[in-house]
Amino acid sequence: MMTTFRHKGAAARGASGLIAVAALALAMNIAADGAAMAQGAAPTVPPAGAPSAASPAPAATQTPAPPAAAADGPYVFTSPPSAQANRVYSVNMRTGEVNACQFERPEGSVIGITKCFPRDASAAGTAAGAYDVMTTRYSGETGIFRVNTQTGQMSVCYVRDMPKEGGGVEPAVVCTPGTR
Repeated sequence: MMTTFRHKGAAARGASGLIAVAALALAMNIAADGAAMAQGAAPTVPPAGAPSAASPAPAATQTPAPPAAAADGPYVFTSPPSAQANRVYSVNMRTGEVNACQFERPEGSVIGITKCFPRDASAAGTAAGAYDVMTTRYSGETGIFRVNTQTGQMSVCYVRDMPKEGGGVEPAVVCTPGTR
């Protein structure tokens, strides 16, 4: 099988021309392998970096994508109204789980980090519902309101230093009990 390419100036050269050449070379290699295999020879292996046949991997070697957890998003995000608060809260719209993160730049570091706080049990997901997040206009407020738009229940969530086992304190996201 003989194929001739004719170039009509610089416009004929380019990415589309290279793709066509690579596809033709691949097709010719596959055809040659088929003919060789019909005669009992082993198929040729393309050199490293060469395009390979686009055939799916056997099912036994494919890794299925992990199933999405029921608690996965969607999420809503907000920051408190305080000008001193360097914090963003997220609320899972299905479960009401609350998270809080903030920007910090450790002393002596040129690049900052995103620090996320652990959750207290009160900030964990609650009964399934339709949750949203609200803030007030109070300029000193550093927390947010978690609201269940189906039941009207509200709770205030904020970061507070909580006692650790063995002594000391650790900041954690906490929420008041839901009420109407």
